[in-house]
Amino acid sequence: MSVLDDACGCTLLHEGGEARIYKFNSGGRSFVLKWYAEGVRIDSRSVEVLLRGRFPGAYRIFESGVREGRAYLVYEFIEGAESDAVAPLPPAVALYSLRKVTRTLSDLARQGVHHGDLNPSNVIFGRDGEPVVIDCGIVGPGAPAFAAPERFQGKPATEKSDLYSLGMLLYCWLAGEPLLSVADFDAYAAAANSADGLDPTTLLYAKGVGAETLARLEPLWKGLLRSSPEDRVEDFDELDELLEIAFDAECGGEVVWNSTRKAFMASVESKIGTNCCNRGETCDLPVAFAVTKRTGRRRVALLLAAIVLILSVMALFLLLLPAGNSVDETGKRMLEKSRALETEVPEAESPEPFEKMPEAVLESLPVPGTNDGEE
Repeated sequence: MSVLDDACGCTLLHEGGEARIYKFNSGGRSFVLKWYAEGVRIDSRSVEVLLRGRFPGAYRIFESGVREGRAYLVYEFIEGAESDAVAPLPPAVALYSLRKVTRTLSDLARQGVHHGDLNPSNVIFGRDGEPVVIDCGIVGPGAPAFAAPERFQGKPATEKSDLYSLGMLLYCWLAGEPLLSVADFDAYAAAANSADGLDPTTLLYAKGVGAETLARLEPLWKGLLRSSPEDRVEDFDELDELLEIAFDAECGGEVVWNSTRKAFMASVESKIGTNCCNRGETCDLPVAFAVTKRTGRRRVALLLAAIVLILSVMALFLLLLPAGNSVDETGKRMLEKSRALETEVPEAESPEPFEKMPEAVLESLPVPGTNDGEE
């Protein structure tokens, strides 16, 4: 049974060129329906892995398929805010969160799954301030401002391409805006091919990021924002080590970090729900997903089962009747057999009459109504 069968309380979250995204309730829980636009393809292997398994920091898919020639996914609704809604992030929070995302991607990579579309809207911060990765497995390059150069060439997503996108994501979290902002798809492809010439340090300095923080970030830019995959860090494990070093130097100790994190969680709380296009209003799911509500289903099922049972018994009875004999003929024979049995039973012999008693004995018996001693 699909969770879509009992969908109610539907709300449109987003409508764009890639997909329409709806939130709906079913069985007391909230879900998301993402119905992709015509021509948008998703990696079936990535979807299958996320359908079968649970990965810390990644969303859970409940259903996938195709309606009217367009792919769709049903996944859990994450109560939180898209990461670009709370940017710019404090540097320590950005480093901590990117490390969390990196570990999630590492777990998925071990299952042969690569995200392919890492961008701020695909990382949700929950009420606890923890990041959750959504929307894995798109076949195309994804959001152009965050796509690796090789993705514009039609190559599939890999660990290396996700590493490049993580660098772009980190910059956006720190600056509050993408590193690249150009006119069209071709311009994004050209800019990505010239990624070695990008200077995030100077741009962040202009936005007020301190010199010490910029020095800690420098190894990350050199290991991620490179046009050639071979020039990027080896894998997610190497990136995790770089992030750990930068975070430990940036967090300011346990007391400072706890204060920073608490303030960030309050910021997330204030942004929850801001991604809804028509907050407070409900809508219907697309006609392609409409389900005719069924009432009394259990009663109907029991009635059908009873009918099937009766028909089965009748069929079995007819099969067991002797061949060529009707019901009337069978009854007639049974009656004749019963009468024949009656005639075969011998009549009961009359009991022998009692022999007559001697008169002397009869005279000696007392007569009713008299006393024994009287003459």
